[in-house]
Amino acid sequence: MEKKAAAWADAVIGYLKEGIKPEASFIGVEIEQFIVDRVTKKAVPYSGRGGVKEIVEKLMSMYPGSEPIMGEDLLGFTAEHFTITLEPAAQIEISIFPMHSVCCLEEISRDYFEKLDSILAPLGLEALFVGCQPESKVDDLELIPKERYRLMDMHFQKTGTGGRQMMRGSASVQISMDFTSEYDFRRKLQTAHFFAPAWMLLCNNAKRFQGEDIQGYLKRYDIWDRTDPARCGILPGVFSDDYGFEDYAEFLAKMPMIFVEENGKEAYTGFKTTDELFDGKVPDEAQIQHILSMAFPHVRVKKYLEIRVADSVPVPYMLAYCSLVKGLMYSDEVLSKVQEQIRKDHIDEKVLDSAFRDLMANGWDGSIFGHPAREFVQKMLDTAKTDLSDAECGYLEAFYKVLQFGGISEIPQE
Repeated sequence: MEKKAAAWADAVIGYLKEGIKPEASFIGVEIEQFIVDRVTKKAVPYSGRGGVKEIVEKLMSMYPGSEPIMGEDLLGFTAEHFTITLEPAAQIEISIFPMHSVCCLEEISRDYFEKLDSILAPLGLEALFVGCQPESKVDDLELIPKERYRLMDMHFQKTGTGGRQMMRGSASVQISMDFTSEYDFRRKLQTAHFFAPAWMLLCNNAKRFQGEDIQGYLKRYDIWDRTDPARCGILPGVFSDDYGFEDYAEFLAKMPMIFVEENGKEAYTGFKTTDELFDGKVPDEAQIQHILSMAFPHVRVKKYLEIRVADSVPVPYMLAYCSLVKGLMYSDEVLSKVQEQIRKDHIDEKVLDSAFRDLMANGWDGSIFGHPAREFVQKMLDTAKTDLSDAECGYLEAFYKVLQFGGISEIPQE
């Protein structure tokens, strides 16, 4: 890294090191949904009568003691075990705080979704677990009143063709994991990239987008792939033998910041990189958090790892996904074996990119690192069971059904 970047980069690296835990066993999850008309599946806007803002207000009233999250208007709230926030086009997101057990995540999430459904049903609305906006055109959807999103929306129109689709028309499940050292961080980051194609395939959950049937697979991946190569996708050099916090800071150094806060307001900074904007400066904690929040790789680093590859999926599959990731990422044996496999098969960014593109074209008939996708996924599911509780192993059965039928949407409705 260039010497001029040392001050801000050292601050970022120090912040990441503060995330090192003496013991890593927690798992957190974020689930995004589209609020739509139950009949037409058209998106419900943030504003207006019966809009998402009113829905959030009603939802907050069902959690006494919760604290509102305010921007230019109400943008969510914080409750005892989670926060509710809104994505750019009013996709509603629950972020459940890290728990030791997937069973705890189930209890909290099911209670929340029941409350949300009780609000939506009388209004003729529903919350969809899907990866892409099924019917509404993204250009017709308003952004929520948040300056950050207005600036990002403007910037992404200059970086690719997927930005507006990503912001307004995508929804995901994201999982957060702890690390116990820089060595553990490297192994988990590389293992998450190794399994990412299989996780993406298992959670592929979009059949329609903007009123048209989707051709091919992994539509949400396609959208992100066309958003902004400077901040999205596979981390450069991620499979190197000595990848560490400094390498992640170097990735951030070359990333245009889009905006910074000046005098309490966001100021657009265009294509000036982090390195240029913070030359000779030592960012405070809020600035560090902003820098980290503007990166959108498949696996993002904060004081934890954030895995970002899955479509939004219904609760049984969300629980299966959490259990699968926990069973793989918190197993020392699995982490070691994946390291051996990466070296043995010479897996690098190019090989990983080929796996994603094979699955985009061929889905379950594709391959992952030269192995048939079904075979790779079967082995991965079986491997994950070793370090899970009986209940968490039980959650995996939902994914065995996905494997059997070749996709979530292909499973017969009971």
